[in-house]
Amino acid sequence: MANNYRIEIKIEIVKCTDESTTTIPIRQENGQYTFVLVEGQAACIDVCEQALLKTGFTAIREALAQHYSAISLERAQAIAHSASDVQIQTYRVDGEAGRITFEAHSVEREGEVVFDTARDLFAPLGPKEWYRTQGFKELALVYGVVDDSYRKTSALLNRVRYQETGGTPVRTLWDNAEAEGRQLQAHIEQFAAETLQVHRFAPEGTPPEAADYRGLSMLTLPAQQVTAAIQECAPQAEWVAEMESNPVAYEDPSRSVLVAIDEVGVKQQTAPRGQPAASEEAEQPAFAEQKRIHHTVARVARGTSAYILNGRGVASVLKLVLAFLLHNQLLDGNLIFFVDGQRSLHMAILLAFAWFAPLQIILDWYHLLEKCKQQLSLALKGRSIRNTVLSSLRPLLWHGCLTQAIATLRGIPADQIKDQAALDKLIGYFERNRSSIPCYAVRKKLGLRNSSQAGEKANDLVVSSRQKHNGMSWCPRGSTVLASITALVKNREHLRWFSNQTLAFSFAA
Repeated sequence: MANNYRIEIKIEIVKCTDESTTTIPIRQENGQYTFVLVEGQAACIDVCEQALLKTGFTAIREALAQHYSAISLERAQAIAHSASDVQIQTYRVDGEAGRITFEAHSVEREGEVVFDTARDLFAPLGPKEWYRTQGFKELALVYGVVDDSYRKTSALLNRVRYQETGGTPVRTLWDNAEAEGRQLQAHIEQFAAETLQVHRFAPEGTPPEAADYRGLSMLTLPAQQVTAAIQECAPQAEWVAEMESNPVAYEDPSRSVLVAIDEVGVKQQTAPRGQPAASEEAEQPAFAEQKRIHHTVARVARGTSAYILNGRGVASVLKLVLAFLLHNQLLDGNLIFFVDGQRSLHMAILLAFAWFAPLQIILDWYHLLEKCKQQLSLALKGRSIRNTVLSSLRPLLWHGCLTQAIATLRGIPADQIKDQAALDKLIGYFERNRSSIPCYAVRKKLGLRNSSQAGEKANDLVVSSRQKHNGMSWCPRGSTVLASITALVKNREHLRWFSNQTLAFSFAA
């Protein structure tokens, strides 16, 4: 039966009449902590509060160290044959109360360690490693480095724990965050791979032959509801026919999963002189003036629930998206992707989900309009002509009348064109994305999404807001793991991860 023991902390306030005292000394004796206030400070609220907190944190750290040492010794003595069998070593903890070191114990018999509390009772540590408590991770990561620099987080962390001397160094905090992010990202990728295997999908993401996903049909809104919306939205009667024949279906939102994908690049640090670039760095385009680290962020949503996934490269993130859909049994309806006009992104989605019939890619309205502005500026002679053409083109595109939009471009007089190739490129862009350009007006009328803005906002939350400040540059590994930690927090999975190193990998309740 374990021995009963208790730790008592008593904090006593003593007023001192020596006005020359400029500091507030803390005395410790027999587990009792005393801080001294000079007579003139006794009524100062700020001084009393800080003095008591400083004393309290010091007492808490000492109490925790005594507790850990006592329980370690108790377990070791229960196994040891004699006191000489017990050896002492140091165990290190970085916690919400501050940094603590205490005595851990090992038991040796015939020169061999048969029990070690630093390994068998507490979590094993590396030679210079500190055990990081759940509270420390929450303070340092969730309320610290996710939104602010490592230096500021370290300073604030040590200040609130009243351990400015002997607290957590900046470099250690950086290492801790990177280690946490690496472990987190590895867990997500492993979980995704295991999920694919459980559902008998190939590692690259193709389904088993028995699965008839090609036989599924798009679940759409009632035809009469769509027809009524078209009739109400059509500005001219002659537009109705093309609006009705638009190839983009009007999905039933209650049976659809919406995936918005966005990519962003942050500045990459230059490798120190004399050191070769890492293999990750070598993947960046050689022609870039400033090498960049490219992130892909996907926001998966159904109804009002959403989950953010991130990684390096579209293919790897699409695999995570597939695993998330399988794990949460979300392949029972439509799969709608909202993207910009990047050709490689379209192709990657079509390649990854070629086996899934109720799939639709929708081109974001804002990016479509911006593409028109850019190409018309290159193709036409002057702003006035460009704006005139754009004013004719905009309502046609908004109402999904792509054939008429192309005819408008081809009908531009030759004397108004300065670069026919740029104009042909825009026409080709329309033709290539015909199956992804919907009737935006009708979709808005029906309450359906038209924009990939949710994905861009997710990217801003996970990457841009923290990593794209002026002057910031990152190493590939550090940038990716920080984005992973930020996504963990945004998904409200951090408490589960910090406590048992697992993820629900599903929408937050």
